[in-house]
Amino acid sequence: MVPQTTNHAPERKTRRERRIEILEERRRIKNILKKLRPVTFDNDTVTEAGNFQFLARFKELIGLDALIESHFHLEQKANCVYPAGKLVDQLLDCALLGHTRFQHMNALQSDPGYQIVTGIDRFPDESTFRGFLNKLSWSHLIQLVALNRDLLANKAQTGEKRLVWIDIDDTVITLFGEQEGATNGYNPRYHGRPSYKIRVAFIAGSGELLHLQLNPGNTNGMKDLLSFVKEVEAMLPPEWIVEGIRADCGFADAAVMEYAEQRGWQYIFKLPKIATVKKAIAYLQQHPAFWETLAEKQEDITFATEDHRWAAADIPILLTNWEQARRCVIYREAHETERTTDDQLTLTLTTYSFQAIVTNVDLKPLPLLRSYNKRANIENRIDELKEGYAVEQNSQHSMLRNLLFSWIKAIAYNLMVWFKQTLMPESMQQCEVQTIRRAVIRVPGNVVGSGRYQHVRLAPNPGLAVIVRTMHQKFIALAERFRPSIQTA
Repeated sequence: MVPQTTNHAPERKTRRERRIEILEERRRIKNILKKLRPVTFDNDTVTEAGNFQFLARFKELIGLDALIESHFHLEQKANCVYPAGKLVDQLLDCALLGHTRFQHMNALQSDPGYQIVTGIDRFPDESTFRGFLNKLSWSHLIQLVALNRDLLANKAQTGEKRLVWIDIDDTVITLFGEQEGATNGYNPRYHGRPSYKIRVAFIAGSGELLHLQLNPGNTNGMKDLLSFVKEVEAMLPPEWIVEGIRADCGFADAAVMEYAEQRGWQYIFKLPKIATVKKAIAYLQQHPAFWETLAEKQEDITFATEDHRWAAADIPILLTNWEQARRCVIYREAHETERTTDDQLTLTLTTYSFQAIVTNVDLKPLPLLRSYNKRANIENRIDELKEGYAVEQNSQHSMLRNLLFSWIKAIAYNLMVWFKQTLMPESMQQCEVQTIRRAVIRVPGNVVGSGRYQHVRLAPNPGLAVIVRTMHQKFIALAERFRPSIQTA
């Protein structure tokens, strides 16, 4: 038999037991209230960014304030509280610290430590920045572009002449309002949403941002590409000599290739799989002797592990809009799949995927592919612009104001690149700005003392202490390089 279960009513507590429980709960709450400390708003030295002083002093050392004053001009009333150049400088500070939304900028109004470090009495309200951007025109965009160009020129003067590769790409910026110039174009994430396209050009390796364009979302990558390339060339410091240019298939413009050939540049472009390219691939598949197995010929460890998975064929190709044939290297990647039939017979099927690269570089197929694949780092640069400097946030109705603010963020990006490569420990020079802010710059602290005895107090952090000591030593060495000699004077 199955034993029957009975429902037992909860045992009733005596009045004395309930009284003891109530008293214990009262004591527990009283102890919690004792631990709750009163809050006062009288600390006039605290800051959210205890190590921002390194960025502030770095800006002073490279003469950024003078650079802004010499390039940026805006007519203002005599009783204007905030000069235009100072507003640009403070917008740069907001971008460097990650306060890229206008409402977030007000955080620096209640940051007395930041104001002590920067030597200001008060910080503008976010509405002041909005009004400032509303007053700017296309001429001020030219001024910001010139400011960025001269900032890079000053950086280039601190190093030696070098050959550089230029990487070009664009990215979709989805819009969530009624922004001027927004159109429906290719949008891999938000289908059918209006968008902008930002076209950018970076220095390969070191990552400086040379140029930035804001276009409607349906803009073709090749539209006005030659003009863009010429503008990029005009923004290069004399110490940086163009060796070559790289871009994806959306930028394989014959006019740009012709210009590169005239200038003596090398170029590596991926070709779209248009009809002529498909015919070339079909021809090569019919003539297996043209394919060169990369693992065998190049003895490369990476490709060798794939057991002849990659092959390449070198062939001249002439597209319909080209005046001459150009070298094209077609790469074939093998994909093997197993299929089992009903009678358990296993068949191995091999399929291929192809990509084509047009170039005037005298490299064998494998080193050429490696060189092109280095271009992929531009995706990380674009992600840093989006996530670290909020270039994808275009909240202003005017396309010009969005572009102006994007250029201010671009200048902040280049400032941080120079700062990282000059003062940060080698292990952190490749870190993105989000990591730099979290681990080094935006560490709460107090600015205490006065005069030459003023210093910043932070919570104990042995790892950060090592980084800060390294930055301090490198800053002193950098200051010595900027110090003019008597012989020079």
